[in-house]
Amino acid sequence: MSTTIAELSQILQELLIQDADTLGRTSGFIQRQRKFKGSSFAQSLIFGWQANPQASLEELCQSACASGVTVSPQGLQDRLNSPEAATFMRQLLERAVSYVVESQAARSDLLARFAGVYIQDSTIIELPLALREIWTGCGNQKSKQAGLKIQTLLNYQRGHLCLQLTEAKRHDCPLQTLELPPGSLRLADVGYFKVDHYQQLSQQGVWWVTRLPVRVGIWQQDHVHHLADFLAQHRAAVVDVPVELSAQRLACRLIAVRVPDEVTQQRCARAQAEARQRPHALQSTTLDLCEWTILVTNLPPEQLTVEEALILLRLRWQIELLFKLWKQTLSVDVWRSQHPWQILTEVYAKLLMALIQHWLCVLAGWHNPQRSLVKACLLLRKHAFPLLIALPHWHALIAAITHIFAQLPRCLIQKRKTRPATFQLLDRVCF
Repeated sequence: MSTTIAELSQILQELLIQDADTLGRTSGFIQRQRKFKGSSFAQSLIFGWQANPQASLEELCQSACASGVTVSPQGLQDRLNSPEAATFMRQLLERAVSYVVESQAARSDLLARFAGVYIQDSTIIELPLALREIWTGCGNQKSKQAGLKIQTLLNYQRGHLCLQLTEAKRHDCPLQTLELPPGSLRLADVGYFKVDHYQQLSQQGVWWVTRLPVRVGIWQQDHVHHLADFLAQHRAAVVDVPVELSAQRLACRLIAVRVPDEVTQQRCARAQAEARQRPHALQSTTLDLCEWTILVTNLPPEQLTVEEALILLRLRWQIELLFKLWKQTLSVDVWRSQHPWQILTEVYAKLLMALIQHWLCVLAGWHNPQRSLVKACLLLRKHAFPLLIALPHWHALIAAITHIFAQLPRCLIQKRKTRPATFQLLDRVCF
């Protein structure tokens, strides 16, 4: 069942009023109520940065005024720049993730074959070095860095979004979500590849499609091959064969498709440029593999054609576009302050703002694969203050959300002839 406008209104009121007030006190941020309550502080930041992701303190004071609090820029900065404020906003963000907001399933014959299409990936926000004891970044003992990794799981069919905050130094593989519904499809980048995990998914009845790490051994007829050597045996433009992977002998289907010469040249140039940034020499086999698009899956040919497999592999890029939206449109990794605690508070507040905007987009038009989240977020900026003012009033909030939903379905991606968008490729697939 999809979430209704009334249910979303109730979630917003519970989260941004009741939960915010409770967490404001239990986190130690609100000890004696003078001007701000937990709710008014959170609302001022969330809707202030929704209206302008790079808002100044003066602009945030205007959103505070709309929430019923008169405060000076210096007074607001004193509140922002405290460990308690960051703790409060982090706890409120974690509380928000516990709410489930989802739409009816997206219209697609290909995706309708699965009980859910789950895409997992992560993105990193680099933070000031003063925060490295809280969020340790990548690097060694001599060059410690600070960074926040946002582990993200998106149900592409229904829009449900789950976030987990971790240190940037942690590897993605042990953080991946494996408890998925039987009959669902899991898409993840090669950084999540571990044979044991894919065996577990197969045993649970979960389908998966993934790119293949180049160093994984290919077993066929009791002989192990390097991936490049294995493909060199094939002259056809498309390879589609059953294989087993690594010493655990993971049974799956390997699909490899030759790409045009210009694509091969682009990939080789990119691989050579990346190799110059590393101490190790570029392997010749790496360049040999640039002429192939390679994936493995546990879906048999009668359930998934090669063309459909390539579309699903491309679908994984949708979560990268979500991260791009957060950083380029919502500026979750951009701040005006030099104070570490104020920066951390801002990051949490903007992530919470991004999640709430995602909820609005999910209910308004997620079922339409042609939706444009960038256009939707730009439209939502115009409704930030009306939504803030309506928030405490049930009927006014429902009216405000209904008004927004009447406009969001018009935020669409334009069709392309030369390089079709993902929604166009999905439209081509029929049962």
